[in-house]
Amino acid sequence: MKYFLSLFFIILVSSCGTHQNTSEMTMEEAIQQIYDVEQEFNEMLAKEGRAAAFAHFAAPNGGIQRSGRMIIGKDSIYAFYASRTNTNVTLTWKPDRVEVSDDFTMAYTWGKAQFSGTRDNGEDYSGEGLFHTVWKRQPDGTWRYVYD
Repeated sequence: MKYFLSLFFIILVSSCGTHQNTSEMTMEEAIQQIYDVEQEFNEMLAKEGRAAAFAHFAAPNGGIQRSGRMIIGKDSIYAFYASRTNTNVTLTWKPDRVEVSDDFTMAYTWGKAQFSGTRDNGEDYSGEGLFHTVWKRQPDGTWRYVYD
């Protein structure tokens, strides 16, 4: 029992320290942070490309579902996008909906996304779809996606 209580206390203390400055945050501020990080993600993608942006905004164990499989971890996500042959791709999005958990540790977004590019055969394409992202506040207070 003593071991269990010690373990419980360690878990409790360590989990309390993982989310900085949430005690003074309002729900409106947390929602705005998510809108802001989505915008930063969008801007980085436009400037630095998919590989850099998707890797940067991923949590250490974040994942993306692409080509019928889950790709987990920043390095794997970077490698996946860096290996894509259709590099002339634009992608833009903006959340239509943002929800944040009551304890300000998790959030999700969804909305419309537009994309365009050129296939390997030189054919141009464009389209529109829906995106959804699950965000988790990191120990340093930043938001990183755990699923995109």
